[in-house]
Amino acid sequence: MKFVLHNLRMIFSRFRSNGWVLAELFLVFIVLWFLCDSLGCMKYTFYKPLGYNINHVYQLSMIMGGESKDSTLSRADKYVSILKKLREEPTVEAACFCYWSLPMSGSSSYSSLAAADSVGVDVRMIESTKGYTRVFRMNEDKNHQFDKMPANDNSVILSEGAFDLFREEMPKFSRDTPLRWVGDSLYSVRQYGIIGRFRGWRYGADAAWCFTRLDENKKDKDLLNDQGQIVFRVKEHADGADYRSHFLKDIAPRLDTDNMFVADAAPFSNQQLQYEVMRGDVDKVNSQTIIAVFLLANVFLGLIGTFWLRTRKRRGEVALRLSMGCTRTGIFRMLTGEGLLLLTLAAVPAMVICYNIGISEFSIGRTELITTWPVKWSFVRFLLGSAEAWLLMASMVVIGICFPAHRAMNIQPAEALHEE
Repeated sequence: MKFVLHNLRMIFSRFRSNGWVLAELFLVFIVLWFLCDSLGCMKYTFYKPLGYNINHVYQLSMIMGGESKDSTLSRADKYVSILKKLREEPTVEAACFCYWSLPMSGSSSYSSLAAADSVGVDVRMIESTKGYTRVFRMNEDKNHQFDKMPANDNSVILSEGAFDLFREEMPKFSRDTPLRWVGDSLYSVRQYGIIGRFRGWRYGADAAWCFTRLDENKKDKDLLNDQGQIVFRVKEHADGADYRSHFLKDIAPRLDTDNMFVADAAPFSNQQLQYEVMRGDVDKVNSQTIIAVFLLANVFLGLIGTFWLRTRKRRGEVALRLSMGCTRTGIFRMLTGEGLLLLTLAAVPAMVICYNIGISEFSIGRTELITTWPVKWSFVRFLLGSAEAWLLMASMVVIGICFPAHRAMNIQPAEALHEE
């Protein structure tokens, strides 16, 4: 405590020169807090589990060519035939056919579900045959699995993100609450189960999806759309760098049905990158990273330079203290303690400013200043960003003091005093 009080007296005795340092530290802390918060949220979002797995998942591409040899086969018949053959392959773990329902895809379909006359939520519709949740290994209720849900529009499975939206609008909402499609008051919709929290893409928020199952036997009614997609999961031991070429050479010809041919089986991980590029997420991440690195480099050089020059100007004081019997360790502790105390004095009001920026952004503004990433604003997030900014600046302060102080303490006291 005496050490802190002594440093405080020294700081206020030189308040004219230390005032500019405090002002610089105040502004730099706000900038670094923003950078640490932004980069921290970006890293957290990047490494946070998606809630499903796209490794070893492939998407089929099919083409129609020539005249049909069997006029009794509809397009739906051909889709289902390819799907059934695919499921029989020894290397395939699961496969499904769906419409506008793939994660990380620009093709999607939305609808509105209502729990009461005044409570409605927009959800993305997932229309798929059985196998969808097994292909993407989603976290579903084992007692209410998607594959066992009735294949009709009156039974749905909500994602946890959609369930949370209903709870926000209707606190008493539960798994037993009946639903209905907005615009259709004749039929009620039953919640069959719930699927654990996941994100539609890597930089997205919790997905609000509604799952309905297609009946493979009702081809003429449900499977006539040209936008259908077949995806499948390969058994982990069977997958490899050459699986795609092996599939197209040996397996694809066995799947061809009439005049519908399998053209390709693309790894789903390729679609993830393409989707992020299409949405602009990759450019956003790269731009923000470059700006952050540039600002960090400038702050690093500026802050180190400030304390380097400040410590260098105190060579006479260091020499005098050495001649009066102070140890080199004691002088170094005094200089670094004073620098860190200056940083702390500047950080406290800067943290107040930062916290108010966060509150105003998330409650009023929503102007993309610090809301780019789907990480909820909280006091813990604020403290983590502040701690990172303080530690980063503390390391710069120590580096800026260490080297000139070391050189100053190696000089003979008489020589330094003579220079003064």
